[in-house]
Amino acid sequence: MPKTRELHESERLLIYKRRREGQTLQQIATDFGITKEGVRKMYKKIETIGKPENSVRTGRKRKTTPRQDREIVKITKREPFITAKQLKEDLNLPIGTTQIKSRLYEAGLHGRISRKKPHISETNARKRLNFAKEHYNKPTAFWESIIWSDESKFELRSNKRRKYVWRKQGEAFKQNVITSTVKHGGGSIMLWGCFNNENVGKLTIIDGILTAAKYIDILKENLFPSIQKFGPDTEYIFQHDNDPKHTAKIVKKFIDKNNISLLSWPLQSPDLNPIEHLWDELDRKIPKSDRYTKPKLIAALKKAWDEVQSKTLKKLIHSMPNRLLEVIKAKGYQTAY
Repeated sequence: MPKTRELHESERLLIYKRRREGQTLQQIATDFGITKEGVRKMYKKIETIGKPENSVRTGRKRKTTPRQDREIVKITKREPFITAKQLKEDLNLPIGTTQIKSRLYEAGLHGRISRKKPHISETNARKRLNFAKEHYNKPTAFWESIIWSDESKFELRSNKRRKYVWRKQGEAFKQNVITSTVKHGGGSIMLWGCFNNENVGKLTIIDGILTAAKYIDILKENLFPSIQKFGPDTEYIFQHDNDPKHTAKIVKKFIDKNNISLLSWPLQSPDLNPIEHLWDELDRKIPKSDRYTKPKLIAALKKAWDEVQSKTLKKLIHSMPNRLLEVIKAKGYQTAY
């Protein structure tokens, strides 16, 4: 027989009243969708205790002790990447993984995908913090005078494995719950690009391994034409990161020889470079149907690059004060950017 619904106290009182007034068990049972026996027991119970309260249910007896529950939470906070299965084995718990997860939910810990961020050493965190403090009060005009640049790889078919971590709400970028990444080359297609406050520059497809000599060719063939597009009479500051190809002696000599004003840039700081978000936006615009061959992917990337609007570029550049503030808050370590 199907389980009947639990009645509200007001319904129980009404059943009691109608039964005292002489209505039959069948009439009441039909009106309230319960059994005659249910009506009889309910009437008898109210007559006995004088109250229509529902019975207090104790539920299933908890199989873990308070001490075990505390140990589950303690270990997970210390090792946020641990799995429920590992907890069960390490603590020899008398419950399954579902119940272990319930204990963690009760403590405000939830399984979330670990955010991937580049590893930042203590030394570089200090340099990032100094850079942020020195540049935080720079006027908007300063950031608008910069030409932002970088390389990025785009995969034909992405297969990025995600890691799960136990954390509380608002802790996505705490040091112990992020997955550190290391920048490397070898992507299916590598691009170099730059932009300023108004326009994107010339986009370059990088063939083979990028060397310092090849990087100089990129600057010759793409940076200077991009400057002409941006406005040759405008004073600008060029930005690139501290990739070894960018900081090689021959590259420094080329930059000095051509009087290129360079923005001093802290190590391990992709979150401070707005072009990283431009690459992400570009990647999101490429449908799966254009990722099966290199020619199709290149054509799709060039089209998406040419369609970037100036309002998007302004928004990215105007985010610099917020980026710097987040670095200051994080004491130089990873930020949400």
